[in-house]
Amino acid sequence: MLWFALGTAIMMLTGEFYDDRAIVKLFAALRETIAATVKDMPHRAQALHAVEGFERAFETHRRDLAEFGACVERADRKYRATQADYAACSEQARAKRVVLRQALDQVEREYEAALSPAEHALVTSSLTEKPQARILDAQLNLDTARKRATRRSRGIEGVATQRHITVPRNVVSIVYGPLAPSTFGQRFPSNIVDAGTSNAHHEGGADGTAYTEEWFTRPGIRFGLFDNFEAGVLIPIKLAPDVALAPTLVALTYQLRLRAVDLGFRFSFQTPGDVGWALAPGALLKLRSQRLALHTGVLAPMEVGTLREKRSPTLGLNAPVRVIWNLVPVLYVMGESGLAYDNLDVSDGLTIPLGFGAGYTWLLGSRLLEFTGSFAWDHWLVPGKPSGASTFQYGSYRVAFGASFYFQAL
Repeated sequence: MLWFALGTAIMMLTGEFYDDRAIVKLFAALRETIAATVKDMPHRAQALHAVEGFERAFETHRRDLAEFGACVERADRKYRATQADYAACSEQARAKRVVLRQALDQVEREYEAALSPAEHALVTSSLTEKPQARILDAQLNLDTARKRATRRSRGIEGVATQRHITVPRNVVSIVYGPLAPSTFGQRFPSNIVDAGTSNAHHEGGADGTAYTEEWFTRPGIRFGLFDNFEAGVLIPIKLAPDVALAPTLVALTYQLRLRAVDLGFRFSFQTPGDVGWALAPGALLKLRSQRLALHTGVLAPMEVGTLREKRSPTLGLNAPVRVIWNLVPVLYVMGESGLAYDNLDVSDGLTIPLGFGAGYTWLLGSRLLEFTGSFAWDHWLVPGKPSGASTFQYGSYRVAFGASFYFQAL
């Protein structure tokens, strides 16, 4: 059992959770215990030779771990890194562990043959009382519990066209720029939400001379809580024409991840504002390839008032479409349109938006900094011409810019 415990500890060693000095000190204690317990010189020499074999296997495994870490680091620094790159690192490590297991079995047989049952019991009893053995046992139990949980491989998704609808587990994104997946299609009956600093220019009047201008800043965060499940929060702050805290957006997204297709289900809501609670349940679809990606979906935004301030619900329908093209791995452009019916009670409320954007990604090892900007006509084409308005609303537009930062939390 002693050799089984030590062998299991080394096989499970990952370089992330263990203080391997405890194993080194345990080897030294094992040598002292054998020297003090085993009186027969040939048997003692054979047992110590087995310990040397175990130490060599341990050093080999430490070198293998260093190679595994270098493999992961190389993947971290690739813009086009995918889960397959990290899986290749893991597969290489698994092959080396097979060789290690064979070496451990050989030295274990040598050790078993060197000692009598009574000597086995004395060495094991003496060694398990050492503080190094208790430390190793506690770390081994901790790592076993962690390995029981199924976790997605690490990795920051660098190339925009290959990203999924949700960020990977334990990946955090500090959102302060437009074009984030969590704000895709976040269009409510009375407002449109996107991250970053934005300027909205609204033109009105028969001659097109009357207009209003609004400035917003919207910082937020996305966090991969579980495999394929993400939570996000966006806190809009109105800067002009007056300063005010706008309703907070909360978005919960779950995705079904296939080889080149993601099917997502999102439920988002805004905290009560002038129109009360705003909700936007819907389904999302993303088709991914090496250089092109198509992101679309159907959402049912609604504003329902509050218990204290009752109002008739306003229901809309939004079907956004976004095409992303990576010109090179670090630079992409985006085009966006779709259909939006902000209020289904209005007969001529159909709108076709039109927008463009671009992003530049800067990979910093296992972290990613992304700069983004967008320009959009939120009501570019209004086929119904409500109240005699022009069919094309060129004078009303929105400009947004900012940056987002991705990193592995754990």
